[in-house]
Amino acid sequence: MTTHTLRARAGRVIGRDHILRAANCQDAFALIERPEVLVGVVCDGCGEGAHSEVGATLGAAFISAQISRLIAEGVPVGDIPALLYPRVVDFLRAVLDSTQPANPVLFVRDHLLFTVIGAILSEQGGLIFAAGDGLIATDGHLIRRDEANQPSYIAYHLLDRAVLGGGEPLADSFEVMAVPSDWNRAAIASDGFEPEVLPQMWHKSHPRGVQRLMNALSEREKRFRDDATLIVFERSPQT
Repeated sequence: MTTHTLRARAGRVIGRDHILRAANCQDAFALIERPEVLVGVVCDGCGEGAHSEVGATLGAAFISAQISRLIAEGVPVGDIPALLYPRVVDFLRAVLDSTQPANPVLFVRDHLLFTVIGAILSEQGGLIFAAGDGLIATDGHLIRRDEANQPSYIAYHLLDRAVLGGGEPLADSFEVMAVPSDWNRAAIASDGFEPEVLPQMWHKSHPRGVQRLMNALSEREKRFRDDATLIVFERSPQT
């Protein structure tokens, strides 16, 4: 049986439109890179939220930590997304309750609305899970998740349906895509990442190789109008 080396690299840049209006970067990510498993999470804060980078940062940290804990407890990878979603809802509710804002609806809208795309990958395969917009790539296949800038944010579960204007029922789980055991490359990104530059992001041996290239593309070629975050995963035979 061939043994493989697993590697992940990540980068994040503030969007040029955000720079021009002196806005914060509202993307966040978390990456856990171990010899036997790779875990990556990308969270993109709602552009209309005044401080949605807060929720995105908390969300990425919490989700990655929960995945790590569930793996350590021996939970099968395929069971993790279903267990994870309600934990995220409970976590965000605890943040709201402990903060006790004067206007809870405004607090949620300004701080806690963010999308999620995550990946759990090992030599045996894995999965990618998502709630909201973003990009997913697996061995040459690209999926652009587009909810017309109206994603069903997980934090909507904290608000009364009347505040949301009714409409379709809220999602109560992540959407999940299986990654087969013969995978070689995969990537997850916020929707501000420009997929045409993805081929340049592979095979970066330096831990900050992806970050450096994204910096260069932003500064020299004026790419990434919106905040952009990318995590790439690679599996290659050991030599």
